[in-house]
Amino acid sequence: MELANAFTAPRIFLLGPHGSGKSSIGRQLVEQGYVHLSIGLIGRLARRRLPVADLPVSLLHVMARHTPGEALESRAAAEILQYARTLPKVVIDGFPGHVEHLGLVGDMPQWQFVYVLTPRSVREGRLELRAATSRRGWTPGGKSPRDALLPVLCRHLRNQDRLLCVSNRIDTVN
Repeated sequence: MELANAFTAPRIFLLGPHGSGKSSIGRQLVEQGYVHLSIGLIGRLARRRLPVADLPVSLLHVMARHTPGEALESRAAAEILQYARTLPKVVIDGFPGHVEHLGLVGDMPQWQFVYVLTPRSVREGRLELRAATSRRGWTPGGKSPRDALLPVLCRHLRNQDRLLCVSNRIDTVN
């Protein structure tokens, strides 16, 4: 089964540590009619003050202040969710970042929560290449503050039977 065929909801959250392949999956889902919102990419573009077609100015404004690797602040989380709800099919990667974000979601049954499982060696290889080829602040071997919050979020979603896990062993670099 192709990885993108595992998803059934019109609204999807992709969870996983940096380098797990969330954005690669998001790009696959674009081919199925989804709008892909990458928290990392939106933040990078907003901080560089680059125009992003179709994104609300209010979202870009709060994302310009977002610290890479951190979980989104409540205002930024609310802005991304407000925009996402206007789209018929959307996939957000890198959000939610912690259990408190779930209280902002509200319409939980409309969302599919997907954890992207990737071997550590593959993730580390991706992060090492990113560190060598981009200005992103990756630290191979370390965890970002957002990555450190993922186990508690995933445990909470598993306890509610709300978490789908998919394996992403594809050796690609974003």
